[in-house]
Amino acid sequence: MENFTRTLLTEIENQIKKIENDEKNRLTILKMILKFLDGRLQVLKEFVINYEFQSEEEEIKFFKEQKPKIWSNLIYYLSVYKIEINRPRGSVLTVEAYLMAELDRIKHFFDRNVEIYHYYRTDSIHFDKYYFLRNRDIDIPVNLACFYYERDVRFSTGYDYKISKIIANDLIELHINSELFKLKMEPEHTQTDFPVLQTRETWTATKTDLVELIYALYTAKCIDYGNIKLNALTAYMENIFNISIGDIYRIFLEIRGRKGNRTQFFDRLGRLD
Repeated sequence: MENFTRTLLTEIENQIKKIENDEKNRLTILKMILKFLDGRLQVLKEFVINYEFQSEEEEIKFFKEQKPKIWSNLIYYLSVYKIEINRPRGSVLTVEAYLMAELDRIKHFFDRNVEIYHYYRTDSIHFDKYYFLRNRDIDIPVNLACFYYERDVRFSTGYDYKISKIIANDLIELHINSELFKLKMEPEHTQTDFPVLQTRETWTATKTDLVELIYALYTAKCIDYGNIKLNALTAYMENIFNISIGDIYRIFLEIRGRKGNRTQFFDRLGRLD
């Protein structure tokens, strides 16, 4: 089981990266990812239904750790898709209020499930047999807002969904905060179109490396004496280097959240002879 779930998770991560690299439209990316995830999670469900766990410990590990790592992807991308497709077209204050309301939804889920949050985040194990084994004489919580997959007791204990939701909510919160940060940095949401270059060289380092470079140029006001907006500079660099960065603000928040040195790309450049 561990080898199967590890392989499946790696496949999911690689395909998501590929879709994000190949496509530019955000909603198209999300729809393609959701379609892919739906197929892979059907495979997981069929495998588990026909699999005989070798011990209670193996079953607990699957429903407590392995399945939530995979399932949280579907919850996250479906939630982001709903957030983006329902996003209002209005003033900065209107969009900000909408995003703050989405954060309140996460807080509401936390308030209703505070015990399982604490149980999961403190690495507790004393209720594992109650929470993460199937076919127990317990009722799945009636307020469980779950997918149709979760209605099958052969594939769910009820609480594995909540762990998946906790993992996904952390990512959703990061996405929303990156969008709020974007509003703060770019209140006018202007987008500059640049003519397509006849010859473009392709950026072959990581997107994170390029974002690090863009923020350095932007912060140091190296382009047009600083009279260029961040999204315009990003579009310019995307055009030059034949790449779609995607959500630059999310990547920047990840860079800012690095433990230790935040300028890994520039450090590598500094070590070149």
